[in-house]
Amino acid sequence: MQISEPLSGVEAKKALQNFPKENKSALKVKKGAKGGNLYPWGSLAFDENTESYLTLSDSAGNPVLIVFYTRNNPGLSKGELLTIDARAVLEQCDSQYKDYVVSQWDPTTKTFKTRNVCPFEYYNGGHNFNAEYSEWGIPHINSFGLWIKLNYGYFDNDFTLFKRNESQEYGSGYITDYFHIKLLSSGKLSITTKMSSNYASQSVVTNKPIPIGKWVYIQAMQDGYNYQLGWKAQDGSDEELVKKTLSAEVIKLEDEAQRNRMFRVFAAAEINNNKEVINVKEVFYEPTIKTMFELMDNYNAKEKLIFSAGGFDYTPINILGLEAYKILVGAGSSIITINDFDIYYDDTTGNILAVDFRVKK
Repeated sequence: MQISEPLSGVEAKKALQNFPKENKSALKVKKGAKGGNLYPWGSLAFDENTESYLTLSDSAGNPVLIVFYTRNNPGLSKGELLTIDARAVLEQCDSQYKDYVVSQWDPTTKTFKTRNVCPFEYYNGGHNFNAEYSEWGIPHINSFGLWIKLNYGYFDNDFTLFKRNESQEYGSGYITDYFHIKLLSSGKLSITTKMSSNYASQSVVTNKPIPIGKWVYIQAMQDGYNYQLGWKAQDGSDEELVKKTLSAEVIKLEDEAQRNRMFRVFAAAEINNNKEVINVKEVFYEPTIKTMFELMDNYNAKEKLIFSAGGFDYTPINILGLEAYKILVGAGSSIITINDFDIYYDDTTGNILAVDFRVKK
């Protein structure tokens, strides 16, 4: 099947008047078929200001089927909006959840004192790994991953996937990058860290961009000065892994001024607002995971410190039209069902003329 360019406006409305005569479809509604998604062509209403359509044609260029859609929503999302559960590290926890044992140095007695803390204290607090006593928490260990799919291309600007910040606890305060994972406008992935007192920066960047139009598993890890960053395509077509040890001379924190490593999880709302461009699912942050790609096929959401719920797969309108045609000829679809679209037919010939994915008919 051939797919036309989108048609909209007054030109589209005029073309619709001639379409029933031009239609060469062999698709027909079953005799006597009735249902909530079957409508005669004469009942069709089209708003040229907000709606558009594509035309599917056969190999000879004959129009077969029209595919209607709402212009500002040119596709279909299947699934639930993505939400991120980060309560363990963003909310102060009750005493009953203080399961993490940490040691603190008592300068008076010159001894370590142990106490139980909750995840909020354990992962957000702690001395840095240049400190003389670094046993309070594990601020220098990070492990983050997610499944992502880009439908059309890369963003014009760098897109934050996750970041953990270093924030000053005293004085006027400031925030610097501590573990910041970005999808660059080039399609490559990067980890940036801006942790030195003179704001010198270092980064880890993949050599290849992630592929377009397929699910890709991404993971980033840090253990002290050592970083790993990589991705694998779900279909096995390509993968990437880079490793880098950052300079110990650069990564030096002032211990007294910087004691709080606060999490700033990427905004799920930003993903949801761009769901026609980017799909995300199965997000996790869990520092105890120290093997790259370990969770690619073994994701257990609620066992992770930070995890996602929901997630959707957005299918653009050109693919939806082809999938609808497959359903109508009896081939079926793994993406949609016949209940995902309405059908318009010629009530004289029974020819199916259009499928309708518009949000508001």
